[in-house]
Amino acid sequence: MINGLQLTIPGEEVRRLLEQRLEDHRQRADWWKREQARTPKEQTEDEPLLPEHICESEAERHEWRAVVLEFIRDRIESAEVYRLGEADLRFGELLPEKPGWLEQEEYEERTSVGFHLERLSKRIGEVLPRELAIAAPGVERNE
Repeated sequence: MINGLQLTIPGEEVRRLLEQRLEDHRQRADWWKREQARTPKEQTEDEPLLPEHICESEAERHEWRAVVLEFIRDRIESAEVYRLGEADLRFGELLPEKPGWLEQEEYEERTSVGFHLERLSKRIGEVLPRELAIAAPGVERNE
């Protein structure tokens, strides 16, 4: 009996999928480096300059992921068969990429929840009487 969903994938296919993903990360790192090197003359209304520190961080992040995936790929035995669970598939980025609109929607949902929680905690701090605010540590009051 198998507990949970696990996929059986030949090692050669795992290596191929990892190779594709690490190449995607290398290309993205190169794109961020090109963005970082752009000058104000190359800026357009449709393609404004991005902050240098963001470009540098994103390039570094994609380079690191490529190195991680390469490390994993180099240790996969082509002749073996691997049984992979959800965490393995996610960590190795072996599932197809989400469409951009879905990524954006999920990002907006995550940030929206945090934003609403922050606003709610501020409102609670404004509404609570002083005595309750003192009894409830961690709640900031705006006076």
